[in-house]
Amino acid sequence: MYKQVLRLMTICVVSISLIFMLSGVAAAKKVLKLQLVYPKTSSVAANSLFFADKVEKLTNGEVKIKIFYPGQLVKAKEGLTAMKRGMIDGYIGSMLYFAGVIPEVNGEWLPFSWKNVSEAMDIYYNYGYLDIMRKATEKHDCYYVAPISVAKMGLMTKFPINSIEDLKGKKIRAVGMEGRIVKALGGSSVALSGAEQYTALQRGTAEGTDYPWYTLRDYKFFEVVSYVSSPPLHSPGIVEILLNNKVWKKLSSDEKKAVNLAGFLTSIHSANLSEKNDREIIDFCRDNNVKIVELPNEELVKMIKVLKPVYEDHLNSSDLCAEQVETLKSYFNEMEIIHPLF
Repeated sequence: MYKQVLRLMTICVVSISLIFMLSGVAAAKKVLKLQLVYPKTSSVAANSLFFADKVEKLTNGEVKIKIFYPGQLVKAKEGLTAMKRGMIDGYIGSMLYFAGVIPEVNGEWLPFSWKNVSEAMDIYYNYGYLDIMRKATEKHDCYYVAPISVAKMGLMTKFPINSIEDLKGKKIRAVGMEGRIVKALGGSSVALSGAEQYTALQRGTAEGTDYPWYTLRDYKFFEVVSYVSSPPLHSPGIVEILLNNKVWKKLSSDEKKAVNLAGFLTSIHSANLSEKNDREIIDFCRDNNVKIVELPNEELVKMIKVLKPVYEDHLNSSDLCAEQVETLKSYFNEMEIIHPLF
């Protein structure tokens, strides 16, 4: 579905490019500073650079995105406050750090919410999930540009998970909805930023993490964990491109269209990269002695049972959270897809 939309959006790319080429006198160039919370080796970094390139090209150089890597401007947990105060113009990364303030963020991380990138992109762009998130972030002076897919994501641990009993009391790095999931499964969540978890896993202060599988390779997590639990909790995980709302409103109408289009193209680019990473990581695990442990069906049934209250709690967190859950239900009903948690 999202590939069909991409073909239609090609017309918009040409149209917007022509608008800037034929617009006559150029406006003063705008340089926007965006804090990225992931390292240069991450797939999100690659997608961020793709976004910056598309924005510059689609605005004929009138808007430029400058990417800052972890800690160069602000720390990940400071991102929302920094945007509100105008310290940064935008943020690229997971909003789970802000889930206590923006509960709708957890709706992007509900367990087993979608099973592939096609479903995720369809739900965001054709069934209103992106609009819901824009309503949620607008309340906090932020504009949600686009979702970025970060590949299959789930539990990577120092111990095998053959049953949910194996998680009892285990210290798992998890924030926001991830923490709720870990707690529901009997584990103990450890709230650490992405940059802190390698050392925590190395030292044993964390015994596992809920994180994208491809980081076994790109972050060298294969050095500190030995097992991957399948099925993944998120297929794919989603992080966000955000802009300070004041910065967004200062853009011209044509610039806004260009930035939104760049965001959409980045979503599609990230979906393709996500699928590529998912294919490659299977061979990487085999070649580096990381065992993928498939949860037995009877244990998966138990897991789904204990995770159902997570959906119920989210539904009751706000009107927009309820709208998220209803949107998912409507999508799967319309697609005639049986969803294990509805």
